[in-house]
Amino acid sequence: MKVLKAYRFKLNPTPEAETLLYRMAGCGRVVYNKSLELMLDIAQRQLGADGDRKALYKQLNDLAPRERIELAKHFPSSAGLNKLVTQWKRQEGLAFLKEAYTDNLQQRQRDLRDKAVKDWCSGKRGFPVFRAKRIAHHSTMRFVNFPKYCALDHRRIKLPNKLGWLKMRQSRVIEGEPRNATVSLDACGNWHVAVMCSVEVEPTRAPDQGAVGIDMGIAKNMTLSDGTAFAGVRSFAAMQGRLATAQRKLKNKKRGSANWKKQRRKVSRIHQRIADVRRDYQHKATTTISNNHAMVAVEDLRVANMSKSARGTVAQPGRNVRQKAGLNRSILDQGWYEIRRQLEYKMSWTGGLFVAVAPHYTSQTCPACLYKSADNRKTQAAFLCTHCGFAENADVVGAINVLHRGLDLLGPRTSKT
Repeated sequence: MKVLKAYRFKLNPTPEAETLLYRMAGCGRVVYNKSLELMLDIAQRQLGADGDRKALYKQLNDLAPRERIELAKHFPSSAGLNKLVTQWKRQEGLAFLKEAYTDNLQQRQRDLRDKAVKDWCSGKRGFPVFRAKRIAHHSTMRFVNFPKYCALDHRRIKLPNKLGWLKMRQSRVIEGEPRNATVSLDACGNWHVAVMCSVEVEPTRAPDQGAVGIDMGIAKNMTLSDGTAFAGVRSFAAMQGRLATAQRKLKNKKRGSANWKKQRRKVSRIHQRIADVRRDYQHKATTTISNNHAMVAVEDLRVANMSKSARGTVAQPGRNVRQKAGLNRSILDQGWYEIRRQLEYKMSWTGGLFVAVAPHYTSQTCPACLYKSADNRKTQAAFLCTHCGFAENADVVGAINVLHRGLDLLGPRTSKT
């Protein structure tokens, strides 16, 4: 079985190559924004909207999914947008687009039409917004057809459009057949390259040979059904004080000045450090779990809903807003969704099985007799079944129940309430 696997490394471009990368990323943003502006004009005509862009966005995001799909039919296809690039290059004010790699420009249009607009139609996200130069992750470019235009050498990668051979910090061996490469910029000004490869993996293993359930938490990031616990790192909580101090200094400086830009880079480096520490822990933990188990069952948590603000409105103010804000920070600091995402694709890499199950009552159901009651868990850490007397750590009980529900996909168990 073949799966897609990405290898991401830091690039060390020469000053000349870095200047070209910035120029190429800028051209991609221009093409993306012009394509988006064209769609907004079409939407405004179709909806008969007379207000400004802010009102138009609100109207677009208030549409029902069926109305969104009908409106999207009036937008040009990605192929139609690609043809416009040739016309834009002939315009006097856009002649600089000739310096860019055409495939990059067309790929940004595909990202807009085939990904962003599709997500909006399904209700997954709001209508796409304009790309800004000041936001680092808007500076990306993808090089498709890797075998034809790119190449790999030891610690070097060859990219088209006069970029040539660029050094990269290759920390591991690249396996499989390279398909494409994506170059991106982070908030600290570092360039990275991700090489997507097609990798052959072993057939799926039997799920009864090392199945495990995982209970997500805050005091302990992950608790496995075999009793293993991963404490987590809480990188944001550890650096929250430093970040707040740096942000206060940034606020007191004149916006746009040299000192303001210098302080903004310091804030970006703290954010980057927080993300790097969390990401390092997540990759190590999920790799350990996926390599040692043939089946992983997790809770199907709606993290976005769980971490919503409780502030409410002026007419209906929320309650316990401060406490809920602290809980939201802790949930997001633990990175539950990213852990689930990594486990899902890493289990496919190792030929294992990944399942997500309903999280309801996993901490109140006895794994021994299946008796469900809120009285079974009267404290945060302890579980004691009032029906059969089974006692265990509450997080372990939750993980065992998650595992049982995952195995129920292969054969149902009987329940008792």
